[in-house]
Amino acid sequence: MSVPRVSASQSTICVLLLGVLGFAMSAQVAIAMPALFKADERAHAAYAVALSQGTLPTIDTDIPDDPARYPQLAESLFGADEAHRDIWVANHPPLFYVMSLPLVWLGDAVGSPGLTLLGMRLLNALGFALTTIMVGLLARELVPRRPAVPVIASAMCIGCGAMTFLGGGIYNDGWSSAAAFMTLFLGFRMIRQGVTRERLVAAAAVGVAAAGLRSTGLVAVFFLGLCVLVAMWLREPSLRTFLKGSCWRAVGIAACIGMAPVVVFGWFYVRNIQLYGDPTASGSLFEKFGREPNGTTLFQLVNPEFYGHLLGSLWTDGNIANHWSQAAAIVLTLTLVGLVLDAAAKANPRRTGVLQRIRLAPQSTMQHRQDLAIWALLGGYCVLILVNVAGFIAGGGWIHARYAVPFLPFLAAGAGIAALRLGRLLPLHVSTGPNTGGTALDEARDLRIGLGVSLAFMVVGLVCHLDTEQYVDGPVSSTFALVALVAADLVMFAVAAYVATELRRRMRPGTFDRVPALSAPVSTGPVTDVAPSRPRESTGSSTTPKTP
Repeated sequence: MSVPRVSASQSTICVLLLGVLGFAMSAQVAIAMPALFKADERAHAAYAVALSQGTLPTIDTDIPDDPARYPQLAESLFGADEAHRDIWVANHPPLFYVMSLPLVWLGDAVGSPGLTLLGMRLLNALGFALTTIMVGLLARELVPRRPAVPVIASAMCIGCGAMTFLGGGIYNDGWSSAAAFMTLFLGFRMIRQGVTRERLVAAAAVGVAAAGLRSTGLVAVFFLGLCVLVAMWLREPSLRTFLKGSCWRAVGIAACIGMAPVVVFGWFYVRNIQLYGDPTASGSLFEKFGREPNGTTLFQLVNPEFYGHLLGSLWTDGNIANHWSQAAAIVLTLTLVGLVLDAAAKANPRRTGVLQRIRLAPQSTMQHRQDLAIWALLGGYCVLILVNVAGFIAGGGWIHARYAVPFLPFLAAGAGIAALRLGRLLPLHVSTGPNTGGTALDEARDLRIGLGVSLAFMVVGLVCHLDTEQYVDGPVSSTFALVALVAADLVMFAVAAYVATELRRRMRPGTFDRVPALSAPVSTGPVTDVAPSRPRESTGSSTTPKTP
């Protein structure tokens, strides 16, 4: 007798498909864009080369100038000033560059340094594809009763032209963002399904990777510890019971999670303090490049232009035309309008129109508290990252799309909710059967709206992709460079067509995720449960759900 296999949910499959499309679009950039074309690519590639030679570089280590072994690096140094002839990105922890070592060794073995550069670009493209997927999975944690929201959220990442364009460069941001989001995701899973040894081990491992890829990963690890505290608190009848009972145990577990990255990569941050005076070497870098302060952190936080440039960078970073900032303005405006209307509809619903009540699956009191906790924790993560970015800009730094990526889960989930509300303006006729209830009808309408919005974001991303300058000069020299570019374009559009077809096939009423199946918290049993469940009324059940 065969054992039935557990299949992935339809929303997860749709999110994975969008991640594949994101990789195809970034790969097209990686193949076609000239070697070391984007800012900082030269320094990131040189970091990996230095590691392959047994040297952990500093921000003052020279970039290898060897025309025979690394002709692209040597050629890129022509005309560069002294500061830009160094590996100025050596303030970053080394994990991404350790991951790149096999690509350096492969390029050396076959005598093709261009293969190393292309491989590092594709490695980053894979990281950005995982980031696109994790944005969708985080959106599902934020809005568990609206299964169309995760698909819209991942599609919005594709629609941000700078995301896939950055994915085609040599950066550590793709993997660092994916690891940070995975850290938060595992923390949110513990809030919803309990703290177990298996989840703690997985979360600690991913947290270590996040801290080893970029210093901002430490922020994600900090919030992972808070997730553990909140998860164990919510399993108690009250805050007083938690403080008197399992509080210190929860603090100890959170401290152990926080110590894991310190044990593995703490030496690197101590090294930065010894060399540069601070863990990220920001002050030394500002001095190295002669940056001038630009106000204070508080000034940047209250400056509307700061937010406009930060969000606009998701569509205009790199050589993407400035008129694409209009896309950022449109998306942000529609999101704000949609969220205001959604709040108004919940406060004072109408029988028809855009303000009508949307009937969702029932939710227990515990699940409502979990929702609030997850939104608050992700909001706190975004605020802390925002303060960090504002401080960097105040010190003399520049805004890049890479610094806006941490806010995407929050923004994309909000855009998904807003889109589903604004979609009520359209006269959609949805039929799901003769005995369809109100909740199923609203879910079917959500799927129709979600499909249309997701396809619209895909089109925006592809058009933005085509609006950038197309090159026939990739890192791997070839007589058939033009053929390679055309082939990459055709593959990208073929993947886009396949993903669009699959989204249309899967996002249909009756075959998509059934939200009520998500309403019961999962228990893993007393063997591995670190914080055993206590029988009480507020834990919720799918058989006796409560309405908010």
